Amino acid sequence: MRVAFALAGLGGLNAHGAGFLDTARAWGVAPDLVTATSGQILVLSAWLQGLDLRQQLISADRLRDQTSQLRTLMFGYPGVFRPAYAEALARFVAWPDWRDGPFNVLADRLLPAQQYVPVRSEADFAQAAATLNGTSIGVVFNTYDPESGTGLLYGNDAARALLPSEKSIANTHAAQARQSAAKRDLRYASDVAAERALHPITPEAIKAALWLSLYGFTRLPQGQMDGAYHRASIISELHGFDRVFAVRPLANGWRGETPQNWFEVQDWTPELWFSVGYKAVVVAHKRINDLIAAGVITDPKYRRVDLVEIQPETPAGYFNYFVERGEVYENAVIATELKFAELGMVRPTEQA
Repeated sequence: MRVAFALAGLGGLNAHGAGFLDTARAWGVAPDLVTATSGQILVLSAWLQGLDLRQQLISADRLRDQTSQLRTLMFGYPGVFRPAYAEALARFVAWPDWRDGPFNVLADRLLPAQQYVPVRSEADFAQAAATLNGTSIGVVFNTYDPESGTGLLYGNDAARALLPSEKSIANTHAAQARQSAAKRDLRYASDVAAERALHPITPEAIKAALWLSLYGFTRLPQGQMDGAYHRASIISELHGFDRVFAVRPLANGWRGETPQNWFEVQDWTPELWFSVGYKAVVVAHKRINDLIAAGVITDPKYRRVDLVEIQPETPAGYFNYFVERGEVYENAVIATELKFAELGMVRPTEQA
């Protein structure tokens, strides 16, 4: 059985993917390929190095501090990002370009797009790139080019060998696709080469894949930013695998009481966006599964994909997007173990 993990990153909720990965290792569930977006790229790198993911992600000092979310919001997260106070001051005293209009001049100074500055070192990105390139497990992550509106995929040599080189659906518009491939979304391009192309994993590519909108849009690495804004889960390309574990940091729907205040609405909005984006990338898998089950599709080049979803049961909460929490990690461990048991898997220690 060929197995793939699809890890979706989201600030403050990367502990969900970490809990899944640690549990998979404890149960002896090894993937052939892993796709990751946003912060899950670094979580995956740490996992491949054999590090304790809970210890890597969750700060005991911040867990004991009831104001940790607010403190991070105001003063940043050491080693990850800092507030862009100096940049805001420089922008405020700069000579304004009144051609932009008085409203934009004021808004750019009082409510700038750049809120934080990333502070990870070049050595951090170099180590992550070396780890992802050096593993025998296939690795794929994405970035987003906001100017062209397209996503780019990056992968190691193991991923290039695993991903299919041909599409199951016949290409009837190859000539037209080749002419417009550069302007097409990689997921939907008819040209096989454009859709399957994996760019080399480099430190600069990882830096781009971790560039948040809160860092501003004027200094994007390679003109690219966090791919989660374009596609939070990379699943469309995994139709050649028998089982795909889709590890989502958000619940599939809003559980519990409906939003009652502004903060809860702000939490609801990104959860809605991420959930809608996720459903869009898995709909083809589910439709083909249904058609195979109904006997409509019998061609052997199509195959059923067992899509296993690992997700939390509750909304994230507006004030939980800055600091990783132990409860998210523990809940992911519980959800993963229940799902593994449901699939008939047995932990190696229990089997012995």
